[in-house]
Amino acid sequence: MWVRVLIALFAAVVLYLIAVRLVRGMMRPGPPDEPDPETLRPVDYDYRCGVCGAEVTMTSAPGDDEVPDPPRHCKEDMSLVGGTR
Repeated sequence: MWVRVLIALFAAVVLYLIAVRLVRGMMRPGPPDEPDPETLRPVDYDYRCGVCGAEVTMTSAPGDDEVPDPPRHCKEDMSLVGGTR
């Protein structure tokens, strides 16, 4: 009988911890708002995913004259393959 009670308590604690993790995940803030169009500058960068070969052309980027951070695809940074530098 005590073994069943201990198993039930253990299962209840595990379910509680899973529920807490799910609720905390839903409470995270959403993605950032869209950038202000006035702060974007025109660029022409071509990126390629090293894993699957998908290609992206970036036509605007925030900031000054620096090269923007590469986009991510397949959980990896894409490689700059062409465009203005």
